[in-house]
Amino acid sequence: MFIRKWWLGLSLTLAVQPIQVKAQAPDPQSQEQKIQELERKVEELDQRERVAERTRELEAEAAADKARSGATVGAEPTGITIRSNDQNFLLKIGLDIQIDNRTFPGESSVPLTDQILIRRARPAVSGTVYKYVDFYLRPDFGQGSTVLYEAYVQFNYFSRANLRVGKFKPPVGLERLQSDDDTSFVERGFPTLLVPSRDIGYQVSGDIVKRRISYTVGVFNGVPDNGLSDASVSDHRDYAARIFLTPFLPDDHSPLKGLGFGIGASSGSDDGIPLPSYKTFGQNTFFSFASGVTAMGHRTRLAPQGYYYKGPFGLFAEYTLAEEGLQKGTVRRDIAFRAWQVQASYLLTGENKGFTTLAPRKPFDPANHGWGAIELAVRTGDFSVERGFFDYGFGTAATTPRHAKEWVGGVNWYLNRAIRISLDYGNTNFGGGATAAAGGNRPTERALLQRFQINF
Repeated sequence: MFIRKWWLGLSLTLAVQPIQVKAQAPDPQSQEQKIQELERKVEELDQRERVAERTRELEAEAAADKARSGATVGAEPTGITIRSNDQNFLLKIGLDIQIDNRTFPGESSVPLTDQILIRRARPAVSGTVYKYVDFYLRPDFGQGSTVLYEAYVQFNYFSRANLRVGKFKPPVGLERLQSDDDTSFVERGFPTLLVPSRDIGYQVSGDIVKRRISYTVGVFNGVPDNGLSDASVSDHRDYAARIFLTPFLPDDHSPLKGLGFGIGASSGSDDGIPLPSYKTFGQNTFFSFASGVTAMGHRTRLAPQGYYYKGPFGLFAEYTLAEEGLQKGTVRRDIAFRAWQVQASYLLTGENKGFTTLAPRKPFDPANHGWGAIELAVRTGDFSVERGFFDYGFGTAATTPRHAKEWVGGVNWYLNRAIRISLDYGNTNFGGGATAAAGGNRPTERALLQRFQINF
């Protein structure tokens, strides 16, 4: 029985084995189908990868286009700005308003009018186009008139040679080059009377040694002292240049890093240029030319200048010599005008004083113990003309002083970077300018000037 069962099992095993072997044998047609299926799937995967890669490229291109075309708008202490995302385009809108109150205490034989006026009302539009070209446009609507003060473009590709073209401040006087909003006093000093305000021309500027030695050279139409014009009175030109050194500026630990000094100059023909009238700290005319006098010949200006700032302390000084050709009838002579000033200032609240805009440590916000910055400032200065001015009949000694000397004291309250309130008192003494019967000297001018200023 056991043997028969064993034999039967062996027979079944031998019978099934060929079937299993036959079932496992490869089928050529089935194998080919599988290969084709695998190839199809690989091709599908490859196609999907190409589609995904192209999608990523399109998304990257769209993001780049958005970055190029998009812009951000912001309000800053320096104005309202619109800036492209790639930083290549910038538009800035600013505003400068100065409201003054002038009072002349005491008695004077010269009529002095107390008044409240809009001293300056200047919107400003500036910006950058295609990264390397800046522009600036600034009219003035103050004192009941409309004047284009500045309009220029500047090419900045070469850091050592920036080209500026248009109407702007020629590089001569130090205080004139300082912004109207950053001066320590309501009105500028005597040396500024002898340098140009704005002129139309070309200028190249840059650093000879980075942050240590800078230069500026330019050619201009020529304008009256402390004046501006939109036209050229002749085909003659005025040439101006300035070099300024801040040799210790890069060293943050040097006690002299706030020292800067240099010299500005200009030279050219003054044929046909209108003659100016010079004004006091209270903006009253004290010096004028006699009837029939014209500018004729050559005009040269020389202006050594400098400042020193350390912590809250500031010292500022400049001297200007201007020699101008004048003619009356057949008399033609070169006459020298001289002016100088020295300023000192101190911030009681401890901010660092500088040549540019002051930012208080704690802007005005009484709820958070912020009261802004308080500054005290003093200035003395002198203006004179050589005696030949009267000897040759270019002026009348009975109405025009040969000499003026001033001292000014003031206090400035900077509520924040944009708003400032100032109070100045100025005293100006004159040598000459009155008849012998009136004492020979023009009466002393005492001026109290207040200003409310907003600039952003």
